Amino acid sequence: MKTVFILGAGASRAAGAPLMYDFIECAMRVLRRGDAGWAHAHFDASLEARKKLQSAFIKATVDLDNIENLFATYDMASLIGRLSSLSEAQVEALPSDLRYLIMRTLEQSILYPINGEDAFVPAPYPYDAFVELLVSMQDDKEVAPIAVINFNYDLCLDYALACQGIEINYGLSAPKSKAKRRISHYKVHGSLNWFRNAITGAIDTRPLKQLQMQTYWERLGLNRSAERAIDTMELIAGADHWGATLHPEPIIVPPTWNKGWYQEQLKDVWRNASNALATAENVFVIGYSLPHSDQFFRAFWSLSSISDFVIERFWLFDPSPSPELVNRFKSMLGPAIIERDKFKHEREKFTGAIRHIAGHFGLEVINLPDR
Repeated sequence: MKTVFILGAGASRAAGAPLMYDFIECAMRVLRRGDAGWAHAHFDASLEARKKLQSAFIKATVDLDNIENLFATYDMASLIGRLSSLSEAQVEALPSDLRYLIMRTLEQSILYPINGEDAFVPAPYPYDAFVELLVSMQDDKEVAPIAVINFNYDLCLDYALACQGIEINYGLSAPKSKAKRRISHYKVHGSLNWFRNAITGAIDTRPLKQLQMQTYWERLGLNRSAERAIDTMELIAGADHWGATLHPEPIIVPPTWNKGWYQEQLKDVWRNASNALATAENVFVIGYSLPHSDQFFRAFWSLSSISDFVIERFWLFDPSPSPELVNRFKSMLGPAIIERDKFKHEREKFTGAIRHIAGHFGLEVINLPDR
């Protein structure tokens, strides 16, 4: 791959998705306004266990507002079989409960534009423009082929690609078709449309359906444009499955995943992502802040960057003015990037990053107001 995009949680912020640090707060809002729906029991179990952790942690400190930290704690609790006064069965179910909480919170936070005019429901903002950029770059031999490494679980980019009829190579296995329009989308932490096959134990991926606009316009009884949430199962099975009770547990990987089943099943995704970085000349990081706790990515980058290919650009897009953010990336990158001025930080959100990259390569994208 000549060009690799790395997307963090900040990339889906404009679409309504929470960040890691405010994910639990967002989940609580979903519960309070009565939108937990089919996942209500999972919300109750997850948040009740969190209350017990808050009262039990006298001898230790854990940031329970960060979803990744909470996930790691529940994963460890399930492994050792204890968390305060909860039964062993309740403790063992906590990682599953939290996956469903994550799934439902993302479903109810990410918004799709319902305007009553388009034939199909567009992708959440600004992913249609991002796909336009990807397609333009994929057609440019100077920067193609391209790949996206995505740390997010949401389906924003997946749906945007589906709307353009572009096949996704998730990197879980070799592509079976010879599709001319295909983009590699490596979701290294899992995805809401990935499920474990009950028979084979392998990961099954479900393609998304393009949704008819009129169905949602009439169902919601709208008389003007609005943004609304859409359930995962509708994106997978179509609008006829509105309110369907079938919700398989999605493949969502905790930060402590490096063991057992997850390691084996996602190995090919990580290897494909590593190969993409090893051959990259352009790396664009959007909405990922490289927290100090993420030693895993630092090691991943160090090993993946061992190759004969030369990095021409390593651009970080993040609106934060903090010099600490830049210093974290500089501490990870080697002199061939830093000392040769190939690294730069642009204080831009996702929309600004799309405009900036398109402008640099002389490409055009649709009008993008900042959000």
